[in-house]
Formats: sequence, structure tokens, C-alpha cells
Amino acid sequence: MKYRLTFVCGEPVSLPVQHHKILQAALLAWLGNEQYVSFLHNQGYEREKRTYKLYTFSRIFGRNNQDKKNRKIIFYGKVQLYVSFYTEESHQMIVQNFLEKKPLILGNHLLQLYDCELAQEVYEPCLVDTASAVTIHSTPQLSDGRKKTYYYNPWENDFSEMIRQNLVRKYQAFYGEEPKEAAFKIVPDGKMKGTTIYYNRFVIRGWNGSFRIYGAEEMIKMALLSGIGARNGIGLGCLLQREIL
Repeated sequence: MKYRLTFVCGEPVSLPVQHHKILQAALLAWLGNEQYVSFLHNQGYEREKRTYKLYTFSRIFGRNNQDKKNRKIIFYGKVQLYVSFYTEESHQMIVQNFLEKKPLILGNHLLQLYDCELAQEVYEPCLVDTASAVTIHSTPQLSDGRKKTYYYNPWENDFSEMIRQNLVRKYQAFYGEEPKEAAFKIVPDGKMKGTTIYYNRFVIRGWNGSFRIYGAEEMIKMALLSGIGARNGIGLGCLLQREIL
């Protein structure tokens, strides 16, 4: 299930430009269920020594200014963000937080919850916009034995297939079996904007823009709810459905 959360900033909210970790910690704390949050953050669903969190979240949307000198972004007034979960366990927590108008503690700032909406999406071929950057990579071994991370761009043929394989593994991790239909294709629609994300000591290359996605219903559902590509748990790969194709 995917939710659009609206918060009100009582004062300007100043964050580092690279604030994925701050936002991740704030959202997990906001959910409030320690056992569920611990599972999401520390464990996830396992498949062949890999783990998949099956949730993601967007960047923050709202009126802002950038302080380039100090590498800060400052938000004003109302801000919105999306949180998305493949499973339904989060629903009661979200509803309870909305009823209680539970604030979001974002860094040193307290944001008041103003509204919560359930996103209405159909799991059919559709046009989507990225609400956070999409990234997918492999780590081939070089001739000297070292491994090097290679990030795919949306125009490479392997990009779509790597995304598809990632969705299949997520399905396998959750259900413990192969999907009945595993067709999936993602195609860039118009211009793409590359971006670099810094998280802890990792440097991640991702892409923002619009995509057309096609395929089996379960694969599209997994893509829209769990996020596509890698690093979904830190807020990457979040998609917003714009229109059905």
C-alpha cells in the first residue's frame, strides 16, 4: 500500500542536501512499532543470501530553497512525501498515526501531520514518474580479482532485464516460490536526469524521470509497492503511477 503524507513545517526545515539517512530514520521511528521496524531495517525478506525490504519512500516534495554554500536544502510550509509497502502490516500503524496526528521528527525539526491519503493505483501497464531515484547495478570481478560496481543507465538493454530479475527475486523472497508470470519491461519516456546519492560510505548512481512499464500484474504490483531496482530501504526506486497505457 502506498500513502501520501502531508506535514506542516512550523518553521523552516534545514536539512543536508544528502538526507536519505535522516529521512529513513525519521520515517521508521514515526511508524512506531519496534518489532516491525526492526524487521524492516535489520532483516527483511531473504533470498539466496540477499535481503529485500519490500518498502520504499520518496524524496520530500515542497517549497524549498537550496543553500549551495553550506550544502543545505530548506523547506517551508507544507511538505509531502510518499511511503510504500508491499505488505499490509503497515496499514494499521499508518491509520493510527493519522488518527493521533503523530508528528514526524526530522533531524532537529518537528513536523505536524496534516493529511494522509492512500494512493489509488492499478497494476496494469502504465506511465510512471520517479518519486526517488532508480538505481540498479552489478559487481563484476576484474582480471586482478577486484570487484567493481557498475551502475546501469536506462538506455542499456540490460537495465530493464536487471530490474525484472530484481523484481522476480523480491517475489521469491516474499512468497517462497516462482511467480506464475514473470514478464516485465521498463522503458524510459523522455529525458532522464542522473543523480549521485551519498549514503554512509557508499556512492550510488541513480536516475530520475518518467518510464513506461509493462508486464504481468504481480510484477507491476511489486514494482509500484516495493520500489524498483536496488536500495529501496534507503528511499530509492519509488514510483508514482501517472496514467494507464
